[in-house]
Amino acid sequence: MKTRVATLAREKGTPISRSASRKSPAHERAHLEIGAPNSNSLLRQWNGPLTADLTLHPGDFGLGKVPARLRPDATTRLICGYCSTGCSLDIHLQSGVAVNLTPTADYPVNLGMACPKGWEALTPLAAPDRATTPLLRNPKTGKLEPTDWDEAMQVFTLKFKALMDQHGPESVAFLSTGQICTEEMAFAGALWKFGMGALHGDSNTRQCMATSHVAYKQSFGFDAPPYTYADFEESDALVFIGSNLCIAHPILWQRVLRNKKSPEIIVIDPRKTETAMNATQHLAITPKSDITLLYGVANLLIQKGWINREFIERSTTGFVEFAEFVR
Repeated sequence: MKTRVATLAREKGTPISRSASRKSPAHERAHLEIGAPNSNSLLRQWNGPLTADLTLHPGDFGLGKVPARLRPDATTRLICGYCSTGCSLDIHLQSGVAVNLTPTADYPVNLGMACPKGWEALTPLAAPDRATTPLLRNPKTGKLEPTDWDEAMQVFTLKFKALMDQHGPESVAFLSTGQICTEEMAFAGALWKFGMGALHGDSNTRQCMATSHVAYKQSFGFDAPPYTYADFEESDALVFIGSNLCIAHPILWQRVLRNKKSPEIIVIDPRKTETAMNATQHLAITPKSDITLLYGVANLLIQKGWINREFIERSTTGFVEFAEFVR
């Protein structure tokens, strides 16, 4: 019976199992390596959708080994557009088309790391609803219809020029996204003001951060946070107010975890977030009471004398009025 099974297996090109033949393991290996046809069968699949990716080839460009289908012929760098952390990604190109990415190893922001959002940075390129064609509204039907770029640019420029000729350059404005890098934002502003002659432009970056900018300027004299990412790794205490750093900015949380000083992590947030669950202290205050808490802390510091008066006199203004306000 076993001999018959072995004969059928040879006729159909199926590798002979140990139970169907009395041949030695060495003989079986030689048969598989030399004489077995590499065609799929009911008993064994020689190849499948992921098999090709198991064979790696040198990726060049310092990328190590990559699957053959993703082997790039060039690379370029971009800044991830998902959030404002500013991580750098190396984009792998094939004939100018992005096919894969890796986080930039020596970039000082993400230090060779990428979060799930960064790893998916190329996904929007294949989105079925991605805007790749200009649309013009049909005056008869009122519906948007595809058109070519030449016609779209003609209509766009002529209509904006007509509006500015009639009502002045201050009559139009643009609002850009906050998900483009500084160089592109500068180009958009230059094109709008010097190329088209308009005056007003703004970005979502400023729209969502306007109150923070005002507070920064009033508190520190300039409109930016007074710390660097490296401080996450060096500080003895870290305070997060309303920030779920674990989820919103995972790369920055990774830099917190690199801190070898076992810092005190204080989270002030009504929610029990992932960051709060990993904190040493979680102050679950009532919603919208954060400013009250901060005023109370300021008053306590002043009343207890836990302040540097020399620094205050040298570097601040309006302290007397502030102390009276928070009392």
